[in-house]
Amino acid sequence: MYTFMKCIRLMTIKCVLFFGLFLSLVTSCKKGDAGPAGTANVMFSDWFKPDTYKKDTVFGIWGFSYVQDAPAITRNILDSGTVIVYGKLLGYSPLIWPTTQIAALPISLTYVQGSIMTDTWSSLASMGTIKIRFVNDKNFWSSISNAHMFRYVIIPGAKKATATTNSRDIVTRSGKFLDLATAQDVTNNYTRMSYEEVCDKLGIPQ
Repeated sequence: MYTFMKCIRLMTIKCVLFFGLFLSLVTSCKKGDAGPAGTANVMFSDWFKPDTYKKDTVFGIWGFSYVQDAPAITRNILDSGTVIVYGKLLGYSPLIWPTTQIAALPISLTYVQGSIMTDTWSSLASMGTIKIRFVNDKNFWSSISNAHMFRYVIIPGAKKATATTNSRDIVTRSGKFLDLATAQDVTNNYTRMSYEEVCDKLGIPQ
């Protein structure tokens, strides 16, 4: 009888240990956990509003530029990732640029101000910075409004993705995993997508 009870006790302990291990495994794999070490992240800035622009001249055309710190832009991002800069050009009349409109740079706007002229907004990503630049083809403006707003989105490693890739090694800040095929789709086609569509695909707030 003693031997029988001892066996029962040992079996009970083994079952408890197995059940505890099972619970531990289930808990560690719950939905919404952050990705493993080394997982790349989709990054994005808040909207920023340049307070002042620096005036320059290139080939006789005046330019106005602003440099924004962007420490997340590393050499690796420049070599294999994608940086998208969006603008809300709120310094224009709503007849030229509606207040709800958002578009990726470069942006060209043609309108009549005495004569037909074109404004062009562009961006240049460098290590640690993003440069916003404005030019008017008639050198019409001696200063520009500081009401315009910008933000950037960084997609790491998307340039190296392939259309058949199913690996889930990019994760958004909200914890949503993004397959590389989707990342490459945004990288290749964001100029044909709305701002809202890009945000939805990448799982980032607007």
